[in-house]
Order: sequence, then structure tokens, then C-alpha cells
Amino acid sequence: APFPPGALMEHRRLGRTGLTPSILGFGTAPLGDVFGKLDEREAIAAVHAAIDAGIDWFDTAPLYGFGLAEERLGKALAGHRDRVFVATKCCRDGFERFDFSAARVAASLDESLRRLRSDHVDLFQIHDVEFGDREQILFETIPAALRLKASGKVRAVGITGLPVRYLRALAEHGDVDVVMSWANLNL
Repeated sequence: APFPPGALMEHRRLGRTGLTPSILGFGTAPLGDVFGKLDEREAIAAVHAAIDAGIDWFDTAPLYGFGLAEERLGKALAGHRDRVFVATKCCRDGFERFDFSAARVAASLDESLRRLRSDHVDLFQIHDVEFGDREQILFETIPAALRLKASGKVRAVGITGLPVRYLRALAEHGDVDVVMSWANLNL
């Protein structure tokens, strides 16, 4: 190996969370066979290699392989969960299926926790908010996620999407800890 395990990985405070995950994250869409079939052993080995390299931020979602990425990540993190930062999402259960209701927010978290084999997630994000109704996102979806944070099942709440101006407008009115615009500054 060219570097000692984890030797060069920088960590930085994330948004308003006070949490300091690695500046590089591991996006788990490939674990859900999103870009082609991946053997489960290879998926688990990839997660372990990332941990050995100092990456402790794992970003997943129910959408990635319709739960498969979360299931594989949960298996891979057995014995490592206390050393890593896990972010998952809610409200997008299919490519064209969105449900931003409070009931779906709560149910989605419980389903994700089962797949991840965990009692909490570090960051719970409302997935692709631009596909939802602004008023519902602000007055139903975000408050539902914040109730889960208050319960201890979630350490931080965020929103994700593509349009930066829309994300900013929501963040100015919603009490979120993190805003993520995907496909901007990705490797």
C-alpha cells in the first residue's frame, strides 16, 4: 500500500452538526448494484478497504438498489459501527416514487435502521427535495425528521437535491444541519 492505513485522511466539521467525518465519503450506490452486479464479498471488502484508508463517512439511501446498498453496508459495518459516520436518506423509494409525508419519514428511518443493523444514523437526509412540495417539505417533512433527531435515532438532519438556489431557500426557512447538492464537486 502506498500510504499507511488512514494516515492522510483529513476530517472536517460537517455543517451545523459538530460532527467531523472524513472529507472523503464512500457513496454506496455501487453496493446496491446500481452500476452493475457486484458480488457481496467484494462490496464488503470495498467498505473495509475504505475504513482502512481512513474513510469513515458512508452515504447511502433506500433508493440505492431498493435497500440492497443499506443491507450490504450494514453487514460490512458489523464491528465497525462505532467508528464510522453513516448518512442515509428518506422520501425517495423509487426512481419515480416520492413520499414526503411525516409517516413516510418515520417509516423510512425504521426500515433503514433494520437494514443498517443500527439503532441510529448520524445524518438523516430528505432525498431530492426538488421533487416535493415546498410547503410540505418545510412544514411536515423537515419537522418529522427533527422529531426523530429529538428521539435520538438521528444525530443530524439534512436536505439533498440538485438545484443549489432551491436548497438554499429551503435551508433559510427550515432548521436543517446539512445541505447536500449532489453531482457538484464529486470525484
